Amino acid sequence: MISIITITYNNYDELVKTINSIPKSDIVESIVINGGRCNKTLEFLRNYSGKSISEKDEGIADAFNKGIKISSGDYIMFLNSGDVLLSPGYLQKANSFLDENPNVAFVHSNIIFCDQLGTELFIKPQMKNAGRGMPYHHQTMIVRKKIFNEIGFFKKQLKYAMDFDFVVRMEKKNLIGHYINEEAVVKMDGAGISVSREIDSIKECYTILKSEKYFNFKNMVGYSIRYSFYIIRKLLDNSGGKSILKKLKQVKHSN
Repeated sequence: MISIITITYNNYDELVKTINSIPKSDIVESIVINGGRCNKTLEFLRNYSGKSISEKDEGIADAFNKGIKISSGDYIMFLNSGDVLLSPGYLQKANSFLDENPNVAFVHSNIIFCDQLGTELFIKPQMKNAGRGMPYHHQTMIVRKKIFNEIGFFKKQLKYAMDFDFVVRMEKKNLIGHYINEEAVVKMDGAGISVSREIDSIKECYTILKSEKYFNFKNMVGYSIRYSFYIIRKLLDNSGGKSILKKLKQVKHSN
C-alpha cells in the first residue's frame, strides 16, 4: 500500500484540489498534516475519510515526519497541498514494481510544472549530479518506508531543501531508484516555498553538500552551473526579458 502524505497550512482550496485528485483504492492511504488554523480546513478534515493531524508544527520537514510516523503503507509519497495527481494508474504501476523489485528503493516520474509566468511545462527529472539540484521530482517519488528507518527522517532544521538532503543521503548509501517514463503523473503548483525562495533553497543545498561531505569535484561543477543558470534567469526577469525566458523554457521542455 502507498501512503500519500499531504501537508497544508491555511490553504483550504489547494488542499481540496489535491485530496480530490487522490483515488479511493485499496492500495492507497491518504494522510493530511494540517499545521494551520483555517476553519474551512478543520471542518473539511472532520468529514475526511483518511488520517489527519491538525496541530502546530515546526515546519515542512516536521510535518512530513509526522505523516510518515502515522502511515500504514509500505511505500510513501508526498503530494503537497496544491499539487494534483494526474495519473492514478501510476500508483498501481509503482506499487507493483516495488513489490516485485525489493532491491529498488523508490520510483519516480515526470511532472507538469505551473511556473510563475503562468506557463505549464512538461518536465522530466534531470537525473544529473547532486550539485545541479534535485535529480528527481520529489512529488512523484514513491519511497519504501523502511528507507526512513535506515537513513533517518527529514531534518527539521532545514527550511527548503529537506527533500534534497534526503536524496543525498540515499545516494551516499547507494540506494537506487527506477524511472517510470510516461505522461506527467503530477501537476506541481509553482507557488511553493522552494520556488518562491529559490535562492535560499540553492544556498541550503550548498550547505547540505558540505555537511554531508558530498561536495566532490563533479558536484562542485554542477553547483556552479546551477547557480549560474539562476543568475541568468534573474537577470532576464529583472531586465524585462520575461517573454524571452518563457520562450526558452518552452523550447527546453518542448515534450
